Amino acid sequence: MNQCIFQFAVLNAEQVIVAKYEAFTNKKFKFAEDFDFDAAGMGCEGQLEASRKLIDSPTFSNNLDALLQAAKNKLEFAEQGGMIYYTGFLTRSKFLRGANEAIDMLNSGPKISQQNAIALPGLLGYMCDLYNSFQRDQKLTRSHRRTMNELVDAVNAKIAIAVEKAGNRVKFVDYDQYVGYFNGRFCEAGVDEATKESETRQGLMFYEMSTWDVFGGSPWKRDTNGVPSDTFVGRISQLAQLTLLIDPKAQLVNEHFIESGQNDILSAAFAAPTESKLTILGFEVPNMLPDGYGRVFHPKILLHELIANLVIYHMVDWNSQHNGFAAIPEQQEMSTCLYHSPTTEPTTRQGQQIAIASYINPLGDPASWQRLLEYDASKVSVLVANVLNGPDYVVNTAWKSVIDQVAAGGKTIIGYVRTGYLGVSKQRFTTRLGSHDLADWASQIEQDIDKWFELYGTSLGGIFFDEGWPECGPNNIYADLYAYINNYTKRKHPGAFTVLNPGSAIAQCFEDTMDTLLTFESSFENLYKQDQVAAVAALALTRHAGLLEMTDDDNPNPYDTLSNSAYMEAAVNAVAGGKPHITSPAEAIGSQVHVAGIPSDSVVSSSDYSSVTLGWSAVGDALGYAVYMNGTQILELPPSLNRATIGMIEPGTASIAFEVRTVLASGDRGGSPRSISASTKELPKNGTMTNISFERNGDSVTYTADVLVPYAFVRLFLGVKDVGMGIAHGWPIEAEKLWGAGTQLHEVVNYLVEGNEFYSGFFKYSGTWYEASKNNADWGWAPIGTAPQQQNGYTHTWVVPIAGTDIDPKEYVIQGQGYAPVKNVLMGSTRFYQSTCILCPPK
Repeated sequence: MNQCIFQFAVLNAEQVIVAKYEAFTNKKFKFAEDFDFDAAGMGCEGQLEASRKLIDSPTFSNNLDALLQAAKNKLEFAEQGGMIYYTGFLTRSKFLRGANEAIDMLNSGPKISQQNAIALPGLLGYMCDLYNSFQRDQKLTRSHRRTMNELVDAVNAKIAIAVEKAGNRVKFVDYDQYVGYFNGRFCEAGVDEATKESETRQGLMFYEMSTWDVFGGSPWKRDTNGVPSDTFVGRISQLAQLTLLIDPKAQLVNEHFIESGQNDILSAAFAAPTESKLTILGFEVPNMLPDGYGRVFHPKILLHELIANLVIYHMVDWNSQHNGFAAIPEQQEMSTCLYHSPTTEPTTRQGQQIAIASYINPLGDPASWQRLLEYDASKVSVLVANVLNGPDYVVNTAWKSVIDQVAAGGKTIIGYVRTGYLGVSKQRFTTRLGSHDLADWASQIEQDIDKWFELYGTSLGGIFFDEGWPECGPNNIYADLYAYINNYTKRKHPGAFTVLNPGSAIAQCFEDTMDTLLTFESSFENLYKQDQVAAVAALALTRHAGLLEMTDDDNPNPYDTLSNSAYMEAAVNAVAGGKPHITSPAEAIGSQVHVAGIPSDSVVSSSDYSSVTLGWSAVGDALGYAVYMNGTQILELPPSLNRATIGMIEPGTASIAFEVRTVLASGDRGGSPRSISASTKELPKNGTMTNISFERNGDSVTYTADVLVPYAFVRLFLGVKDVGMGIAHGWPIEAEKLWGAGTQLHEVVNYLVEGNEFYSGFFKYSGTWYEASKNNADWGWAPIGTAPQQQNGYTHTWVVPIAGTDIDPKEYVIQGQGYAPVKNVLMGSTRFYQSTCILCPPK
């Protein structure tokens, strides 16, 4: 691994001599006096060959035999015997897709950001900035990947032979095929490992260097306590220290991310080990590397779960056979499922139906909405409305029109609400106000639910909860929160149909959380073609899927267009039809009284331009907490949460009255209402955006802006050098005020950056609009790459690569849209037109 990937202290012949001398004469590096520097100079090819010889040696086989015999001796003390399960070897090189399935990533193009180094073959050697002064940087070429995979296969073959020799009380558990089957390796087809967002795919089963753990643990935290020298982390730390021996000025490429000071670490690194630090695993060495370096390439929770499930399967199968029952197949096929078709036809309500994520702009594509309205309501029974990643803050008249028409036609249309994986996924998604906190996510979700019904009334049929977190959580906290939100929705908006979309298989704790659970959202390989739609629907029915959507649209957004008429007709004909199954809320415990005066210590913990955060102490027997604003209930949170953030408040609102009441089974205690007051800040003269600037750095430009209120989208548009009047081609953005009587200013832009810090797309205008056109501008953008962006508090930052484009850095617009009035800040050249002519010259 180190010679071919990490490349800490990999030396050339001259540096081997220097290192030996320094280790012998420099007391700071006494720990390295027994280090094999000749091995450090063998290079990747030499190390691969040395590893092959070790695997093929009799010593390796004998050691495996001895290990298994020692383990079997332990089983002799068990009263009823026992089994040993020996898992295969995968965590070092077969995390990569097979050598024949991925391209080589060699020396083309510039070096990519070091924060992605561990993810991308060809960048794996750059953990220190002095790589090119030692041996040449290594690439995980097809040849290297093939050799590494062959070595893994050879190790597994040796283990399998040893297990077979050990007898029937030892079982070899080979999980390799499943990692490939579920596309859990790096370098999967269609995944660009050079980008930061590559690791956000849920199926990846191995840590990348910058992967946050499931509960938000930072990969950049560094524990300065010593680690035993003979452990993996200890050996890597020694190699990193040896790099300093060769070049004391060397730095970790991501040192600026690491959460402890470099000087303290480096001074600790020079402390010679003492006798008191000796352990059974060698002496202690300072741990100078952050967690992300130590766990990279190791299994994440998903792979540990897969391995554990496979081991448990073998245990259950062994137990079944040894108790006289049939063997249990490792892979369930349709012929092995214990499912019996019903003897009667399903009722009208039970028939399989089509649900469509209709994220289609009603103004941009009215024809598709007309088709949706015309489909049989018993076949196409559910549609999803998505205005701006949710309801926005005011009625969108175009959306209201189609929502009302859909409801009048007997279909159920439900509103999109983002749940952000509750802020606990490795992406660590934030609320619109920038919080990871679970209570803040719950607050935003409930406010969006109520906003949908406030704006679109009884025509709205329910809520579609997207980005559902698929894990139960400690004491089922995440599943229980979704169930609580479901009951909140149904009690406040009777008859609401609710759907939760984790997009993957989920645990039984989610069984009663929503009316419908969306458990598969992915490409079905080639089965999406029109002539195979019926087969897909039939297969989904055998898996008890009552609602399904099939589309021939593709990424990045497979839901923004409607499939062609023939495709949709095939889908409609493939289902029996019915109505969505809508349940009642869970039965209330007791009378569910909102008791005033409890808790008695609620406070305003913070406020800003558009939000107020409240906090309180937990009440022992609480069933939940109801939050009131100016006498009206606006939230109800489960008893596990004791904080709420109320957003979508007008900036500059003074003396808002808040109250927190405890939900109890009965109202036999309590006191007088306890109101607390808060105000939101006044916006500055410039409004919601301020401190806007840009700076060019070679082939990139960094743009910054302070955005003081939360928008659904904050976009950066870029233009080209100013051209003559009447011939500009691009997307027009109007200024907020008229330049003169009847004269409007606008700026024409040609490039767009949109997304978030996990994926920020870079697009070029592909529409046809130009200034002399009499038609409305068409919103068309073609992806050309990525442009990283970050948010730190109010400050948004974009880094835009402009090499190979015709971008003029000073021609740009920053736009905020959704949950506040649209804001366009035009920073480039403005142009003129009047309502009385297509294009008018300036006065």
